[in-house]
Amino acid sequence: MADFLSEPISKLSDAVIFVATTTADFKPQLEQLSITLQRITSKVDEITKLNRELDRPEQDSTMFTSIIKKAEDLVNKCLKIKWNYFKKFTHSLKLKDVNNKLLRVFQLEAQADQCRDGKETLLEVKAVKLRMDSLVSNLEDLRQKCSLSRREQVIERKKLGWRVPKLPKDIVGFDEPLARLKAKVIADNDDDSVVVVSAAGGCGKTTLAKMLCNDPQIQEKFGENLFFVTVSATPNFMVIVNDLLNPNSLGQQVGFQSSEDAKNKLENFLGERVPSPILVVLDDVWSESFINNFVFDIGRYKIVVTSRMVITKYHVFKFDPLSDEDAKTLFCHSAFTEYKRKPTPSIDEHLVDQMVTCCKKHPLTLFVVGGSLNGKDESIWRQMLKELSRGHSVLDLNEEILKRLETSFDALDNKFKECFLDFGLFVEDQRIPASVLLNIWVHLYNHDDKGNDTLAKIFELSYRNLVTLMRTGLRKDPGSIVNYCEQQYVTQHDLLRQLAINLSGKLPIAHRIRLIINAQGEDLPDSISQMQEPMEARILSISTGESFASRWCNIKVPEVEVLVLNLMSKMYALPHFLKEMQKLKILNVTNYGLYPTEFKNFHLLGCLSNLMRIRLERVAISSLSGSTLGLINLQKVSFIMCKIGNAFEELSSNTWPGLVEIEMDYCQDLVGFPSILCSSVHLKRMSITNCNEMCELPEEIGNLTSLETLSLCSCTKLEKLPESVTRLEKLSIVDISDCLSLTELPEEIGKLGGLRKINMKGCTGVHEIPTSAKELSNTQVICNEEISYQWQDFCNVEVIVVEEDRLESLMRII
Repeated sequence: MADFLSEPISKLSDAVIFVATTTADFKPQLEQLSITLQRITSKVDEITKLNRELDRPEQDSTMFTSIIKKAEDLVNKCLKIKWNYFKKFTHSLKLKDVNNKLLRVFQLEAQADQCRDGKETLLEVKAVKLRMDSLVSNLEDLRQKCSLSRREQVIERKKLGWRVPKLPKDIVGFDEPLARLKAKVIADNDDDSVVVVSAAGGCGKTTLAKMLCNDPQIQEKFGENLFFVTVSATPNFMVIVNDLLNPNSLGQQVGFQSSEDAKNKLENFLGERVPSPILVVLDDVWSESFINNFVFDIGRYKIVVTSRMVITKYHVFKFDPLSDEDAKTLFCHSAFTEYKRKPTPSIDEHLVDQMVTCCKKHPLTLFVVGGSLNGKDESIWRQMLKELSRGHSVLDLNEEILKRLETSFDALDNKFKECFLDFGLFVEDQRIPASVLLNIWVHLYNHDDKGNDTLAKIFELSYRNLVTLMRTGLRKDPGSIVNYCEQQYVTQHDLLRQLAINLSGKLPIAHRIRLIINAQGEDLPDSISQMQEPMEARILSISTGESFASRWCNIKVPEVEVLVLNLMSKMYALPHFLKEMQKLKILNVTNYGLYPTEFKNFHLLGCLSNLMRIRLERVAISSLSGSTLGLINLQKVSFIMCKIGNAFEELSSNTWPGLVEIEMDYCQDLVGFPSILCSSVHLKRMSITNCNEMCELPEEIGNLTSLETLSLCSCTKLEKLPESVTRLEKLSIVDISDCLSLTELPEEIGKLGGLRKINMKGCTGVHEIPTSAKELSNTQVICNEEISYQWQDFCNVEVIVVEEDRLESLMRII
């Protein structure tokens, strides 16, 4: 209807305007007609636009067009009437009549149009419904998979591992390779189902892979079926598959009989549970055979591999180096402050160009060297340029870059150099908890126990682009922070890790301060096993794989104060030379394998009378009786994702007499806090978090008269706090956030005169606050809005309401 009316209405509008401006007669009627035409015109234009967008044919409207034509003739006749008052009167009535008729007919035409469109739409819907009904019986399984809403899919995806990491900042020079790689991935070509991005270490392969996964077009195509796996040089396939199906390793383990069994379960998962299309990114692959574990006959299934090697069996994506312009831009992003990306007057363009040339357009080198020069004087720049320009021998690219990266290390102050070197103590491609570094640095460099010094060092190294401080989704609420290193993790590029190892290994083995041992097979390296003389190392790191046979040679390391054990074996024997390490103060044991490690000779720890801090991660502790009685100087003990069992049952009341802090996190078989530890009169900090089976605390907790901090976050089955807690006069901070089963607070909570902060966000089961809470003073209550209403009658406390992301809280608890 719309297009047929546009021209007649336009002519009529022109006639009305012309007559109204030519004669003073009929002015009210013509103005009303003009308003009517404006209203009709706006609707006609809107209908015309919609019809064109919907590709709908125009409908003829003969009746309405005829009325418009008659109205135009009537308006033109009005122009000829001069002195005939009778005609003026009759024509004014006719103008009113035609105005009303236009409105009525247009409304009828519009309603008819709408009715017709509605009928046609219903017919189309009916046709679609018939076609859909015919598919239902054959696609029932697919319908069930696809029936989840977007939000439900996100929740399901968050239960799985292999999540896509976030993009780093200041990415430069990847637009062209990203576009080419994206075209390969999006194309439905089975011949290119596996694409290998090959380049030297530090060239930006991982960054390109992250950009690919975060690209809007890729996310639109693959949705929640984007999987990102960090493989590294010594991968454990069963651990990797378990990280997908059971990412937190907290619930029931996925049992694998063998690697082949794990491969079968992975294929079943991708083929049956995950709707296509699927994209799996395998980052940092070192062998062609490992890729074969992921190659399945699944439709619309793509694999992108990043590797330092050229794997010709699959399609190799050529990753060209940065252009001169992009290399310079990346360097300036790192070398100059955010608001000053161009050289300063003293640091001219020529000097910048020379630095970029010496960095060989290598992204990691540009990034790290630029960061080390940020804010430095021109003399430092020229000294760096002089160091980088020395020597032009033909070396392997990675070795050359390690030499160049060493100059960034030289630019650090001595206090930061030592901290950087300590990152070589840990395995590659794994998160390093900042709390682990805290334990070591408190002893070696006199850092404070709250983590201020440690986090400051990490921030500085991160600012210099030598490490990366990760941000987890688990935010600490304001005021509930006890240790600034909690929930903080650090990662490091494997080239920078190798730099730390190389620098630590410059001296002969016997004279190294840090002795880093990496055993790939069943035995220790010959360079270590054949060493006869005592070694001077203060810090010892031993990393072993699954096949390590625990055949320890007679290593003499009497000066060691810090021992870091990185292992993957299900059964493990502690080195017998532990008995000779009487200066040992810090012990960190981390299991990166699939199953908790059981120690054959845990009792050896009892010989370490000077040990002050122990941290055990993913360890099965059968018994502590006899093995730890000699730890009279132990101040802090941490059990992370450990299998506790009945380990504490046979302990005596004088165990660990100097204990100041105990930490238990994700210990899923812990039902109750060991009452025997309630005799530790010096205990100041107790943290029992994410232990979802713990349902009670012993009444003896009231004996911990020195306790200052009690953290019970996310112990979802904990039902109440014992009344004896109110005897803890020094208790200052209580964190019971996300204790979902908690129904009440201690009746006499008001007796806690020293209580300064209580975090009860997510404690939805607590419906009443004891009246004794009126006796509290200078106390902050941190909670979400729902719980804050229960505190509104207690004017003596300060209530801090925090916003709660319910989905995030749910995923954290899960």
